[in-house]
Amino acid sequence: MPPGQLNTSALPEGYPHEASVSSDGKTLLIKAQEGGCGRASAEPKEQSGQQVVVNLVETTAQTSQMCTMDIRYPTVSVQLGEPLGDRTVVLHSEQRKK
Repeated sequence: MPPGQLNTSALPEGYPHEASVSSDGKTLLIKAQEGGCGRASAEPKEQSGQQVVVNLVETTAQTSQMCTMDIRYPTVSVQLGEPLGDRTVVLHSEQRKK
């Protein structure tokens, strides 16, 4: 993805700032962050002519089991309705309890 096309200003400090697009331009591949019992996913929030907004979500299950303190960086994907082209990708993050 060309410099300036990825807006990561809303991500927390230390969060990965990596994204790419598939050869057909219709799939975003984004480096996310998860840890312990959390699982990362991505949700498209907006797809306009100027930008694509994606919410990166870490969902943690309510569990009585012990969770490790490791941090993992899986790649998550988002399908686009139209090829990305020169639209800006804006990333946000959120933590949820299941």
